[in-house]
Amino acid sequence: MKKSGIAAALSLAAALLLTVTACTGEGEPALSPAAGTPETVAETPAFSLTPQEQLAIAKDYIDSPVEDLIAAIGEPADRDYAPSCMGSGDDGNLYYDGFIVYTYREGDSEVVIDVE
Repeated sequence: MKKSGIAAALSLAAALLLTVTACTGEGEPALSPAAGTPETVAETPAFSLTPQEQLAIAKDYIDSPVEDLIAAIGEPADRDYAPSCMGSGDDGNLYYDGFIVYTYREGDSEVVIDVE
């Protein structure tokens, strides 16, 4: 595995851990083992946007439906979900090259909350 692959994997694990521990406040995971499994993301054609362009565009989609964001910049490389502290839905992390899109989904609706 390349060094960048290892760094990406460690970054993903750290982001998930922060999301899980932030909701519990106790440092204990808020997930059951099956709930922490990343969902499968369908392959889509590559967009010709650079990661910096994707990030700039993604910031314009805060408070918008996730479907609109994905239509604009493409599918994330990976995503995961955990029970939310904000309501009865799930907090989501959509992983793009160099940034993360944070979402909240409840029922059939998923909204972009933040982009870092």
